Amino acid sequence: MAACDVPGIKRLLPSEWREWDLFDNIYKLVGVPVVTVQLRYNGWVTELRDFQKSRQLKMAAGLDNLLYTPDADFSCFADLALASPEDYYIEGQGSLLQAVLTPGDPYMPLTNEKIINKVNKQVYELFPSSRGLELIWSSVVKIGQSLYREAPGKDPFRPDQKTPVKNFFLAGSYTKQDYIDSMEGATLSGRQAAAYICSAGEELASLRKKLATNELTLV
Repeated sequence: MAACDVPGIKRLLPSEWREWDLFDNIYKLVGVPVVTVQLRYNGWVTELRDFQKSRQLKMAAGLDNLLYTPDADFSCFADLALASPEDYYIEGQGSLLQAVLTPGDPYMPLTNEKIINKVNKQVYELFPSSRGLELIWSSVVKIGQSLYREAPGKDPFRPDQKTPVKNFFLAGSYTKQDYIDSMEGATLSGRQAAAYICSAGEELASLRKKLATNELTLV
């Protein structure tokens, strides 16, 4: 099984496999830049009901969920201090917002400082009650190619997890499943690939026996 993103699977596939439409169509999916920004504040950005609670640092407060917005350059974001406290909550500090900018083309040539300022400004616009909070730490990670560029007519090019090559399966959020190119899509693609592998269980078990006894012949 090949569990990759779009740029990764393109590097992996032998060129002669492009004679099959399933593999050739993958090359019609184009990876786009993604910029991930993390911003740490001295309070709780997404706490909307209680102003005093948003300013205290004794306990985490706010929206514990993956969030989406059409009103900012980052399509999805989350407060990691709430969503994953074991890894990201720090006593005496507040929200750690992680925002994903995709497609990130306009941000790739910018300095980290400019990116941070632009994203921080949009955070304050989304959550006006957070404007008094101080940004105390930040991080920017740029990836030149990651998710594929979603555009009209691209969905039919997403491949099924089962391929024309016997006992070769695909997984990855770019493959055909009910979600967009995302973490949720990657998880679902893995489940679908696993179902195909289970269905091929007897064949794979037989193949394993042949390999173990060096009886595998090339076809």
